[in-house]
Amino acid sequence: MTVERAAAGAQAALDRVLLVTGYFAGAIFFAIALFIGYDVVARKWGAELGIPTTQVTDEISSYMLVLASTWGFAYTLWTDAHVRIDVLLPYLPGKLRAAADLLAYTAMAGFACLFAWRCWLLVFDSWDTGITSSTYLLTPLWIPQIILAGGFSLLALTAVVMAAAIALGAKTPGGDAAGPASIA
Repeated sequence: MTVERAAAGAQAALDRVLLVTGYFAGAIFFAIALFIGYDVVARKWGAELGIPTTQVTDEISSYMLVLASTWGFAYTLWTDAHVRIDVLLPYLPGKLRAAADLLAYTAMAGFACLFAWRCWLLVFDSWDTGITSSTYLLTPLWIPQIILAGGFSLLALTAVVMAAAIALGAKTPGGDAAGPASIA
């Protein structure tokens, strides 16, 4: 199997995973809106309508926000939807533009790898100590932390794959050359 075919296969597999996580993140954001909306109504008119308030909206919606945002980061990078300042980038020659993209994806990969590593250390520490949140639910903190670590690990993997694609001269999934097959 050639390097190009292996890279294309890895990109296709990652494309499918990121498509699922991207839409999942969007669904979570929608669920957060419904959850908070319900609790606002329940707090204001719950007694008159006979509906209870959840009492844990802040905590649960925070965990959902961590899940939706961190698991959506990689999809956003893959589809080239992160905010970037490209005042000069479109006017650069192809090789210089590729070098700028490589630098950006490498920096993103470095940041995401560092953050994922530190998050995983925090997960293991919270697991070992058995620390829980100081809220009504007393949630073991390794649960939201593992969601955060997983999201940043996925972002790190995505950034590494995109940097490698540029370094090997292949088309980037979300860059100028071509978008992900299932999204385009």
